Amino acid sequence: MAVTDVGVAAGGLGKTVAAAIVQFNKAAVTPRTITMVPAAAGTNTVQIPVYAKMAASAVTNSASGAEETTGSAASITTAAVSLEVLRNNVYAQVTDLAAHGNSDALMVNAGRVLGNAVAAEFDNHVCALFDAFATSKGTSTEGLRWLDVMDAVASLEANDAPRPYSAVLHPQQMYGSFGLSNELGQVAAVNGSNGAFAGGSSASEQFMQAGFVTSLAGINFYTSPQVADGSDGTEKKGAIYANTALGCGYIDFGGGNFIQIETQRQAAEAGTDIVANGYWEIAETVDLHGVEIFTEIA
Repeated sequence: MAVTDVGVAAGGLGKTVAAAIVQFNKAAVTPRTITMVPAAAGTNTVQIPVYAKMAASAVTNSASGAEETTGSAASITTAAVSLEVLRNNVYAQVTDLAAHGNSDALMVNAGRVLGNAVAAEFDNHVCALFDAFATSKGTSTEGLRWLDVMDAVASLEANDAPRPYSAVLHPQQMYGSFGLSNELGQVAAVNGSNGAFAGGSSASEQFMQAGFVTSLAGINFYTSPQVADGSDGTEKKGAIYANTALGCGYIDFGGGNFIQIETQRQAAEAGTDIVANGYWEIAETVDLHGVEIFTEIA
């Protein structure tokens, strides 16, 4: 018996195109954690003055009846961190036929992907500076422990780093069998952790219900895949720091946005260039206001 099925009646078969799944990097995590200074129009370098602390011992204590006593003049010491703003960019060329033939807003999604890549590179530049901090906590042979976090806070407090503090960690420093999550679960400590929050604390309850903890002990926690390796991929070097530890000079394209998306027509090639630009430079400003967190992740 003859049957008219899709195998023979194929000429008018249509397709329903679903909403596009666009894969993005987790990006733009770090700008909120550092000192961001926009370069004014007519300049391409940002200079951040850093004043040295003055010890309490520099203060003269006058005795009773001797208020006219004046100590030696103190010296105000400053240093300048100079940041020449540089271009960071990526582009793609989309042909007219590709743009016409795709029903999923190809040009728009391409711009989003490119801009996201530039934002991820910003995080990469910030994370690359963590290893330069003079102070390091943790070890390459154990997972992240709450004691490491508190040791980092102790160092920051001892060096008068202003709050709030931010922790930028690799996802596997926060989660998994070597992550800080070991301290937040309801199970016995493993891989060097101490089970600091095990047993029903509010922090462990938040983690068990929501799957993450955004703040502990006044520290704002963030994760970024851009956190650098140690000697190999089984080790990661995150950091806990005040926003005074690192500074960034950048071009502001409006509202603190450091990314610019532009298009340029290539008529002879029947296509359009989509360009994502980011202009910035990042450097350490106060070394002792940051602490590297060096741990094993696998």
